[in-house]
Amino acid sequence: MDNWAIIGTWPFALQGVEALSGRLATGVNAVDAAVEACLMVEDDPEVDTVGLGGIPNAQGEVELDAAVMDGTSLEIGAVGGVRHHKNPILIARELLYHPSHNMLVAQGAEAFAQGRGIPQASALTEKAKARWQQLKDKAEHTGHDTVCFLTLSQGRLAAAVSTSGLGLKMPGRIGDSPLPGSGFYADDEAGAAAATGMGEEIMKGLLSFRAVEHMRLGLSPQAAAEKSLLDAHMRLLRAGKKPGNMALICLDKLGRLGAACNHQHFAFAAASAGQPPKLHEVMPLIDNAVDTLPPELAGRGV
Repeated sequence: MDNWAIIGTWPFALQGVEALSGRLATGVNAVDAAVEACLMVEDDPEVDTVGLGGIPNAQGEVELDAAVMDGTSLEIGAVGGVRHHKNPILIARELLYHPSHNMLVAQGAEAFAQGRGIPQASALTEKAKARWQQLKDKAEHTGHDTVCFLTLSQGRLAAAVSTSGLGLKMPGRIGDSPLPGSGFYADDEAGAAAATGMGEEIMKGLLSFRAVEHMRLGLSPQAAAEKSLLDAHMRLLRAGKKPGNMALICLDKLGRLGAACNHQHFAFAAASAGQPPKLHEVMPLIDNAVDTLPPELAGRGV
């Protein structure tokens, strides 16, 4: 059997990694595996940044974003601002091979879902509503922990991401997650990458596409993750901005993994042909709590 691998962001991805690792070992489709892993997180009400239980926007409504990419065909399915479905990844999956539409938002995405027989279901839970009320009283934003899965099976790569976005965000706000090249990218000829963190920062650096292109040029997934993260962080500093949280995971066709971040407490779950499911904590490459680069990093990046 060819190499296989799965990597997902944050500790809540471990359940998907554990469930799909056995199936990937038997050759299940990479896209199907990534989507199914995302579904497990979307359906977990204890995760307050994805799917069911996501923190609402400023008006108290949960808006969800999701995307899928097939690294073989480069086809993309993406949705944004979905309010009446707890599993936006299913809508994105239906869009994946649509001949003329790859991204739909809000009412358009929901009408498409209805036409494909995807049932409506509220993502708002009482726990999330109570949390929203606490945050609303403080006018405090929270949460941008997108779940991202990258999968490898039979030489094919895939990416799938899902999020409820920034808690108390403005209605209609779309982050990096459903945007190709920012929140995710997969190309069998190079590698796959996905990002989590503050979407507005990740979009500025096209973080995922940047990492895939570094792998195309020969960098390992770990080196590509580190260089991409550091380059994006440094560019924001040079623009006079204080970088927000950013984290990145990478995977190549050899089943090699990589991850980098610029903040504390980022972790990913992964499994591969040679490694059982395990949670990995990532040490920050650079700390976004400081305004300047340490001397040992000053000469790195572009």
